[in-house]
Amino acid sequence: MAAAFLKILMDGRGFSGRVFSAGLCTVNGLPASPLAILAMKEQGIDLSQHRSRQVDLSLVEGSNHVVGITMRHVDELLEQFPEQSSRIRRFPLPDIADPYGSNLDSYRIIRDLLHAWSCTLLDYIGGDPWVTG
Repeated sequence: MAAAFLKILMDGRGFSGRVFSAGLCTVNGLPASPLAILAMKEQGIDLSQHRSRQVDLSLVEGSNHVVGITMRHVDELLEQFPEQSSRIRRFPLPDIADPYGSNLDSYRIIRDLLHAWSCTLLDYIGGDPWVTG
C-alpha cells in the first residue's frame, strides 16, 4: 500500500524516480491480500497486479533510499546489508503495523496511516529520486 501511495504522491509532486516494494519475510510473486486490494480500491488505487518481492542486494544497491515501515525493518536491513548502510535510511516516522490477518477495518486504518506516512516521508526526502535505474 505504501509503494502505491508513494508512486502517486511522487507523480503529483513532480519527483522523478521509481518505487519498489520488497519484504524481508516474503517470497517472490505473491499477490496483495484481498483486503489490501479492497481497502486501496476504495481510494481508487488498483493493487490487483501487485506481486511480492523479497528484498535482495541488487534492489538495495540500485536504490537511493531504502526505507522500512518499522524501525525493526531498518535494523534488519542494516544487519543484512551492512555495506549498504548509506542507502538504508532512518526517518523519524511512526512504525506502521502489518495488517495481514486482520479485518477490513484494520486495513482501512493502516491504509490511512500509510498515506500520511508516505506524505511525511516525501517531505523528508525532498526532491531526491526514490530509486534510480
